[in-house]
Amino acid sequence: MFERPLIPFLLVCSLYSVNCLIVVPERVLVRDVNENYIKYATATVRRSSKRGEYVVNVDIYNKVVIGNNVTVNINLHEYNSKYNQYVRTPMVFHYKWCELVLHDQWFGPLLRRNGLTKCPTPVGRTTLSNLTLSGSFPFQVPFNRGKFETIWKLESTNEVLGCIETFVTILK
Repeated sequence: MFERPLIPFLLVCSLYSVNCLIVVPERVLVRDVNENYIKYATATVRRSSKRGEYVVNVDIYNKVVIGNNVTVNINLHEYNSKYNQYVRTPMVFHYKWCELVLHDQWFGPLLRRNGLTKCPTPVGRTTLSNLTLSGSFPFQVPFNRGKFETIWKLESTNEVLGCIETFVTILK
């Protein structure tokens, strides 16, 4: 009964995933937290189920309202195995917080799926669970390992609110 509709669906999914990258998170590091603006920030990587995909969970308690007064910079770094270091690539994304949450087409759906649908973000705890970029990252990159460095900065003073590094494996 379900076999006929399932075959075209799987065909479309396989064609779609050929053109998109699958980004698998390996580990997450909360590097900087400015305690004047953020009380705490934690991030973890886990599997959604026994054979499920790896997902990132983020838990942040902010002391200030986060809106377009905060700029989010997402930098992509390539892993260089010869020198055992991460080298910054030209692929850089700059967003104001509300534009990222409400209007962005690549990272925005990731946040909106987890209930972040209003902007500005009020003072208090924000939990984002089961974050993954699989199937929605249409850019082609010539490497297999890297990291996303996400930096939040206050626009008025250019102070860093926080920085989270997500180390990933990129499957084509």
